[in-house]
Amino acid sequence: MKSYKYLFFDLDHTLWDWDANASETLFDLYHRYDLGKYGVQDEVTFRDVFFHENTKLWADLDTGKIDKFYLRNNRFRIVLEAANANMRSVKEDLLVDINANFLVECSKKKKVIDGAFEVLDFCRDQFDLHIITNGFEEIQSIKMEHSGLDQYFDKIITSEKAGHKKPSAGIYQYALKHTGAVLEDSLMIGDNLGTDIKGARDFGMDQVYFNPAKNSHQVEVTSEITQLTQLIQLLDK
Repeated sequence: MKSYKYLFFDLDHTLWDWDANASETLFDLYHRYDLGKYGVQDEVTFRDVFFHENTKLWADLDTGKIDKFYLRNNRFRIVLEAANANMRSVKEDLLVDINANFLVECSKKKKVIDGAFEVLDFCRDQFDLHIITNGFEEIQSIKMEHSGLDQYFDKIITSEKAGHKKPSAGIYQYALKHTGAVLEDSLMIGDNLGTDIKGARDFGMDQVYFNPAKNSHQVEVTSEITQLTQLIQLLDK
């Protein structure tokens, strides 16, 4: 691997453990709102249905089919319907409360991907570190502050701030302009082939695909890792 000066990390699923933090929050919300009485089988069902439906909604958000307001206003209605809840007994206020508390409480969770701090401690004195994320502006900063990730990064580039979502070239152009990074000396690290990897590759930026599930694919990547700490070996020149 060639030498780099600027590292751009995705946040959710790459450094901040979205699955673990969301699971903990959803389990708590299931019991707090006693969702069993509305027909949702159990907390695991609630979590699994949420993950499935939320993934589809975020795919639609990334491709511009919906906006963040649609996602926020309809997400838990869609989830409860998919979980076979008795929607006639579910009031609008309940859906609003669940969504509001999910956003606030999940973003304050502190779990990070295994090896995240080890990697960042290695990188902090050798590279300029920045975040590029499609996550919501007001939420991502809270995640980073409460998890302790914020201390490592200079700039947090969000799609809302840039006016473009990954994989659009616009967000990478914005990132280079506002960080002073040079394209040829920059590297993108992320877990999503469609947004992080394809976006960076099409823009001409080298990439590291973080693939902990070892999903098979045919996408050409600069490098691929299954454990975050493997990044140290790639970068240690």
